[in-house]
Amino acid sequence: MNIIDAIFLGILQGLTEFLPVSSSGHLVIAQHFMGINEGNLALNVLLHLGTLVAIVIVYFKSVTSMIIEFFAMMGDLFRERSLSIYKSKYRKYIMLIVMASIPTAIIGLLFDDVFEELFSSIQVVAFTLILTGILLVLGEKLGKKNQLPIERLTLKQGILVGLFQSLAITPGISRSGSTIVGGLFNGLKKEEATEFSFLISIPAVLGAVVFKGKDILSLDALGMEGTTLGASFLAAVIFGVLAIKLLVKLVRNGKLHYFSYYCWAMSAILLINVYVLA
Repeated sequence: MNIIDAIFLGILQGLTEFLPVSSSGHLVIAQHFMGINEGNLALNVLLHLGTLVAIVIVYFKSVTSMIIEFFAMMGDLFRERSLSIYKSKYRKYIMLIVMASIPTAIIGLLFDDVFEELFSSIQVVAFTLILTGILLVLGEKLGKKNQLPIERLTLKQGILVGLFQSLAITPGISRSGSTIVGGLFNGLKKEEATEFSFLISIPAVLGAVVFKGKDILSLDALGMEGTTLGASFLAAVIFGVLAIKLLVKLVRNGKLHYFSYYCWAMSAILLINVYVLA
């Protein structure tokens, strides 16, 4: 893979990770049509790490507040034998993120080999993009009058959002789209559903990086130099920041369903390519 291809994939990852059109699905598409096979899932995980950095940049205050509150919770657990999760919004955030991460972790670990095989199937992506579009339309309708703040979301509802997130292990189903819809389904305000969607991706991405760490380190053995990897990673960070800010604005203005048309159009192109032009 040359540096131009790597930067392109980084830009693609940065944009599609947060815009609800499925980053994993688009990477499968790009690798299929560009003839790129190096790195496979490991390269995808590295690019996801770049978008994780983008989340930290945009939501730096929330991330640092959660880190501070985590240590405060540990202090309360030692002194009072209680996590006192209702002392602040960010303590509740921590618990909700933990609960939302459980379904994804369990499903990912149990069916890792199955999902990895799907990363070579352009047909799977074509059909799952249709599902992503349907989810976005439903989410838009559900969230029009939502007023629930994150502090009032129950832990059981957090698990339900996590189930929505686990759908996105399949390439073609948008993680940001499915988790925003999950938040809206539970009554969250649009802005808080969007922020929660981004924050709950942090442990999922970290888990994937740890789980696939050896594969990522072996990418240089596949002919990918450090400069190439760095350029791809940096592109994912920069365009990830831009995509987050754009999506927040679009969700606030009730434009989430616009991405459904894109998903369906892309699906139609893929299906024509596979079943008509092949």
